[in-house]
Amino acid sequence: MAGILALWHNLSPGAEELFPRWYNRQHLFERVGVAGFRFGQRYQALDADRTFFCFYQVDDPAVLASPAYMARLDNPTEWTRGVMPHFRDMLRTVCTITHSQGALVGSHAVTWRCDATPHAHAATLAMLGARDDVAQVQLWQAAATQTPANNEASLRHGDGLIGGALLVQCIGEQAARDVAACDVSAVVGSARPQGYALLAARYPSSAPMM
Repeated sequence: MAGILALWHNLSPGAEELFPRWYNRQHLFERVGVAGFRFGQRYQALDADRTFFCFYQVDDPAVLASPAYMARLDNPTEWTRGVMPHFRDMLRTVCTITHSQGALVGSHAVTWRCDATPHAHAATLAMLGARDDVAQVQLWQAAATQTPANNEASLRHGDGLIGGALLVQCIGEQAARDVAACDVSAVVGSARPQGYALLAARYPSSAPMM
């Protein structure tokens, strides 16, 4: 079953120019170049408690503890060593995809982060997937095995975990705002919607889209 690495975070003051240059010129290419990575997408907040959200889809959650991936984490580049200490309020969780509907990539996304495992409430998920302004709906559940401790993580100020998340990719900003207003409590409980705009994505030519 395909896996997800989901991350939400803020940055320390003054790092706003350093971060996108590093991410767009090195980090995204480096990560998606690891065997088993399918693609990566990076977002910036429209209305959210953390400024940045990104996720990577992988062939299997085990990719995120593989020797090739751990080699990258334990040997961060000089640029990475300079950026990582600026991460704040980091949430980082390896997940499995428990529901997926739709095959498009939207310009915007809404996420709901759950402390516990989200519920695969069929009627709610079907309602979201049937909308003409929705590109894709996915439900994520935290994997039993997370990425082991590593040198790159030690450069940050601690990473939090989530129990799972609902991701809805939307076609346009207004669609994202409309979706954020939907009642999805049967899936996510009291989790609050977090709205984001897509900034950059990397899709290797050989990678499947789903």
